[in-house]
Amino acid sequence: MNARTPLSILKSHLFAGWAATGLLLATSNAQAADLNALIWCDHSDPALLEPFEKANDVKVNVKEFEGTGAGLAIVDQSQPGDWDVMVIDSIDVPRGVEKGLFEPLPEDKLPFADLFPEVKMDKSTIVDGKRYGITEKFGYNTIGFNKTKVDPADMQSLASLTSDKYKGKVAIYDYYLPVIGMAALAIGKKTADLTEADLPALKAELLKMKANAKLVGEVTASQTALATGEVDILVGGG
Repeated sequence: MNARTPLSILKSHLFAGWAATGLLLATSNAQAADLNALIWCDHSDPALLEPFEKANDVKVNVKEFEGTGAGLAIVDQSQPGDWDVMVIDSIDVPRGVEKGLFEPLPEDKLPFADLFPEVKMDKSTIVDGKRYGITEKFGYNTIGFNKTKVDPADMQSLASLTSDKYKGKVAIYDYYLPVIGMAALAIGKKTADLTEADLPALKAELLKMKANAKLVGEVTASQTALATGEVDILVGGG
């Protein structure tokens, strides 16, 4: 039998990481059990889950959510022990720790050799000397565009997102992390240097972007709009 972590040690808590599902059962030694995971939509593909289930003799039950707030709301409305694993933005791991949701991860059982040092995100995933999350997935939220309809040179400036030239041809992924970051860059601010004093200017820029957009929607709707030609530019797409 494959060695796995017993779900009983999770108590009423969750493991947290960008996608820590694989680590929970790969570091343990208990009998087969269901694993209940709160995940992002791109983690529900059977091609991803089935090999893991077979390798670890476990059934993975998933519920999709979008955005940390929605995921934490599901946990708040659930009974203790309903969920074993949660996919979460690494920068939001401390929020879960503060709410008392996450158990520390066993440092000696984690595959750090498989991670680039730059994406370990220790400042977010380690709280008070204990690790509560591990990066599974990383990448960029960017501006995607249809190069047959959009001049690539225009995409060198974020001012194009609010220009009349592309009014009604823009979709915005409705997630604050990437979109506020892009708004910050548009007004000449580095995201790492943002303060509360920048909020009025950020709000004004975001409202300009919204006024120019045809769609502000969740990840599937916004990406589908670009893929089907409903819009020509996607702001914040992964």
